Amino acid sequence: MNKYAVLVAGGSGSRMGSSLPKQFLHLHGKPILLHTLSAFKEAFENVHILLVLPEAYIDYTREILEQNNFIHPVTFVIGGETRFHSVQNGLKQITEEGIVFVHDAVRCMVTPNLIRRCYEQAVERGS
Repeated sequence: MNKYAVLVAGGSGSRMGSSLPKQFLHLHGKPILLHTLSAFKEAFENVHILLVLPEAYIDYTREILEQNNFIHPVTFVIGGETRFHSVQNGLKQITEEGIVFVHDAVRCMVTPNLIRRCYEQAVERGS
């Protein structure tokens, strides 16, 4: 079954007073965003990652992934005006049936085990 992870990383960091959005701040030596991406990749090697970002940060994110040797296909999606619109933009990229995860990229404490358990429940219960 197809697996899609719509990872929303549209924050600007304005509430934190940071010039750099929090998804790019470092935690244990790497950007927060990378922890989240790695968890989904580790949970399922065949997961389709759709990373939703402000357009201005797409090239920056590509560089981060390259610098950190993140080897996994990522589809970059331009975020919307609100989180709702960003999720909607990510969902519009899915053209085949499957299980869809929607997750905030800055919630980096998610574990591969939790992701797999969520998948199993979605398959068993339909959502």
